[in-house]
Amino acid sequence: MLIALFFVSSCRSPKDLIMFQETMDNASKINATSPPPKHKIKPFDNLYISIMTLDPEVNRQLNPSTMSSPNTSGGTSQMFGEPTSKYINGYVVSSDSIVTLPILGNINLVGLNLSEAEQRVKIRAEEFLKEPQIQVKLLNYRINVSGEVRVPGLYYNYEGNISMFDAISLSQGITEYADLKNVIVKRQTGNNFITYKVDLTDNSVYKSDVFYLQPNDLVYIPPSDLKMRNANSDTYGKLLSTISTLFSCCCFNF
Repeated sequence: MLIALFFVSSCRSPKDLIMFQETMDNASKINATSPPPKHKIKPFDNLYISIMTLDPEVNRQLNPSTMSSPNTSGGTSQMFGEPTSKYINGYVVSSDSIVTLPILGNINLVGLNLSEAEQRVKIRAEEFLKEPQIQVKLLNYRINVSGEVRVPGLYYNYEGNISMFDAISLSQGITEYADLKNVIVKRQTGNNFITYKVDLTDNSVYKSDVFYLQPNDLVYIPPSDLKMRNANSDTYGKLLSTISTLFSCCCFNF
């Protein structure tokens, strides 16, 4: 009985772990969904803002958190490499939409995308500085990947767009128990959370509203039925082993 249960619980086709199944045999053209609109800065966003000029002393005043002293090393990577450092050294947009920058003062960046924000900061900087170079990035663009992936966790994106497949690659790929047909993406829109179900074995994923992920999306790859069956068979095996041991002891004593 236990042997039969083992074979049943272990029965899963390797095809269940293959993405892009519709494209394996023949080349095909897929009309993918367009990338989402560029992120608009909103209150409580955390921004990396760099203002550089030809004057090193001015640069130190404008970028106090990123300019290493002569006796230290690390610079930008040290200041922004870890989540805690991002929030300590980034510029958090206030509830009234203001970012306060050294020398430049208060600037309203809410409602602008990152390119537009760079342009607005540059216009303000040109009132005080000669030929300033501006860079603005979003530090809180993070994706939560959990479930049947090799390394679940929070992953930060600084490239603008990130697809579901990019997120899975960041988490080192799927496990042998992944259920690719019932992947869940949860997205917050205002005060509401929307749940999407995606089949990663089907080309329809390219047309999904969540093919391109947005900041704070949660991607959950559920376990297949096989994992539960294996867990149950392990429980049954331990139970039968215990019963067998007790039976042997009883027989011996008899």
